Amino acid sequence: MEIKEINFLKNEIREYYERNNTHYPYLIEQREWGFGFEKKIDFRHKKFDNHEQLKKYLINNAPLFVSYSVARYVAPEGKPMENKILKGSDLVFDIDIHGCPNHSDKFVCDECLNKAKNEVIKLCENFLEPDFGINKNEISINFSGNRGYHVHINNEAYKNLDKVARMELIDYLKGTDFDAREFVKKHSTIESPSWFGRVAKSLIDKIDTKKVRTTKREEYLSETSKGIWDNVANSTWFHREIEESINEMRCDVDEQVTTDIHRLIRLPESIHGETMLLAKTVHNLDKFDPLKDTIVLSNNNIDIEIIQEIPEIRLGDQIFEKNNNKKTSVPKYYGAYLIGKGVARLG
Repeated sequence: MEIKEINFLKNEIREYYERNNTHYPYLIEQREWGFGFEKKIDFRHKKFDNHEQLKKYLINNAPLFVSYSVARYVAPEGKPMENKILKGSDLVFDIDIHGCPNHSDKFVCDECLNKAKNEVIKLCENFLEPDFGINKNEISINFSGNRGYHVHINNEAYKNLDKVARMELIDYLKGTDFDAREFVKKHSTIESPSWFGRVAKSLIDKIDTKKVRTTKREEYLSETSKGIWDNVANSTWFHREIEESINEMRCDVDEQVTTDIHRLIRLPESIHGETMLLAKTVHNLDKFDPLKDTIVLSNNNIDIEIIQEIPEIRLGDQIFEKNNNKKTSVPKYYGAYLIGKGVARLG
């Protein structure tokens, strides 16, 4: 990205921070801060004592990316890391979608963002609330500003977990340590807690709806409803269907984000410099439209030159056609999106 385009984006970002406040993390004075002007994090080890200092910095410098540590430190500005002296670390889950067949990973669409949203719902409703005992009001969901969501946990029991404990949470979410022998031994039913209950329900549904081929359907349904799995466990499909069920129900979160206790995470209500969309706090996930509710730039037209092929893109209520190597006039929020992605420049 050339200096002309960087200055254009920075001016828009500066104007936004002059008019609006971000969502400040609690204990801001204990957080390490990192900022990016070309990369997502060009430098880190910054400290702010209060919200006013941070806002002033954002206005004066207009960084394209703003991140803060999930960790809380005695000396967040300290270098090297051990001099910071760790006090604790928040628990955060990151859900990003990659590999959408509709476009390259540079872009997003409704299909992949809906998939990410469904993963967040699965994480919260199937795991965090029933299995981890976390209340809804202890969960904060934030759109990342690009291709997914960050789920922040504000529960005292989970604030000081070490890396090993966080890895155990990831393994649990992915069903990594599911023990089929224990599943059978404990006579699991759909009323059983956690993974045993989920897998029992899934297998019984597969038997009932004839997704598995068997001549003993009624016999299996009668036995498994009582938690008797011995006959089913001897079938050729038992372990295969358990694995398939786990793959369907597992939650795909970025394990590096959750297990890294020193991680820098995007600041909610800050602008994501690659998309110029807001990393917005989501209060109603069902109604949230990440490609509309996060637009903060105006719809006044600007002239740009598209320099790489782009797919069809929806932003707001408008669908922009697939394009390549073309000078055109577009709404500012869309032009800034393309410039941030590095596929267009000012005309």
